Amino acid sequence: MTVTVDASRCIACGMCAYAAPEIFRVVGQASTVIAQPGDRNRRVRDAANGCPVNAIHIKR
Repeated sequence: MTVTVDASRCIACGMCAYAAPEIFRVVGQASTVIAQPGDRNRRVRDAANGCPVNAIHIKR
C-alpha cells in the first residue's frame, strides 16, 4: 500500500493526522505523508474515506 496526499486539494483540516498520526502530519497549508503504512492499515483507509476533499490516494 502506498499513500499520497494531493497538496493542491488538501485543506489541512487535520482529520487524517488525527486518524493516523504515525502516517500523516499537517505541515503549513497541507497534510503530508511522513511514513508509508506497509501492507494494510485500516486507519489509513479511514483517513482517506473521511477526507472532506478526497485528497488522500491509496495505491495497493
